[in-house]
Amino acid sequence: MNGHHFPKRAGRRPGQRGLTLVELLVAITINLAIVIAAVYLYLGTRESQRAIDQTSEANEVGVFALRALGRDVVNAGFYPAVSSEGNENVLAAYSNLTPTVAAYNTGIFGCDATDFDVAAGTCGSTAGKDGLVVAYFTNDAFGEAGGQRKDCNGNDVGTATVNTSRVGTGAATQPPAKPLFVANHYRLGPATPVVVDGQTTSVRSLECRGNAAGSTTYQPVISNIEDFQVTYGVFSTSARTVDRFYTAAEFASIPLPTLTIDGKSLTPWARVAAVRICVLSRTYGAASKLADTAGALRTYQACDGSSVQQPLTDRSTYKTYTQVFGLRNFLNKTY
Repeated sequence: MNGHHFPKRAGRRPGQRGLTLVELLVAITINLAIVIAAVYLYLGTRESQRAIDQTSEANEVGVFALRALGRDVVNAGFYPAVSSEGNENVLAAYSNLTPTVAAYNTGIFGCDATDFDVAAGTCGSTAGKDGLVVAYFTNDAFGEAGGQRKDCNGNDVGTATVNTSRVGTGAATQPPAKPLFVANHYRLGPATPVVVDGQTTSVRSLECRGNAAGSTTYQPVISNIEDFQVTYGVFSTSARTVDRFYTAAEFASIPLPTLTIDGKSLTPWARVAAVRICVLSRTYGAASKLADTAGALRTYQACDGSSVQQPLTDRSTYKTYTQVFGLRNFLNKTY
């Protein structure tokens, strides 16, 4: 030995072997499968959430429409009490300020499968959905800040021609001698195209036209309403209990008679004590994907109770809402 030391060759440590090509491909495949599964899970969750959001949207539209209509309908035929200090209230009766328009003879009036032509003062001739007329008086002393001085279009009813001689007839702190007349006319408007998520669809809206000077046309008040139908509960005895609900067309086709109740001659429209309103709400866009086979088409129930089948191109969500509103001014001692 000459005293020289040679370094030992480093040995390969266990566990440091690299991946083979097959193992790498397997790992990539597994990771890709996990990513695809995650994407499908995300898309499915997003679609489910979208369906939930659209169902909630349909619920909100339907409930809001009924609440808005109900707040107005329950006031039909209202006339404020006129009183003087030291005396008991003297209740005045609702009266028609425009005798040429028979629809205003009572606080509620309806048109069957057509809207109300405000200019002509009668039901229109164009077939469509129902029309509804709600009329009542409001307290002029409150001004626009309170009460119901504005019509359904947000315009001051004091500007209506019929109210020209009635504005300012009472002191600001006293009930009016001549309250203001309000007439709101509701209908379902024509289909209007809108673009949602790059797709064009047609939607309809609940429309209203008031009687103020600035309310010259029907204006949309609640969108995404596809059906609007109204029936009227009529009483025939002094108990004011509704005997049956009728469509506006049945008032003339049956026909319903004029009756004397509690010493007063009451026409059929004067005996309406309740109004049943149905609206069909619709979402803008698609909810879940529909199948491509005719047998898998979805259906929904319309306001007349019929089952309507949706075409493959219509992926909206539909839902009907119905509620009955009592006309508090047509009932005995229910204030």
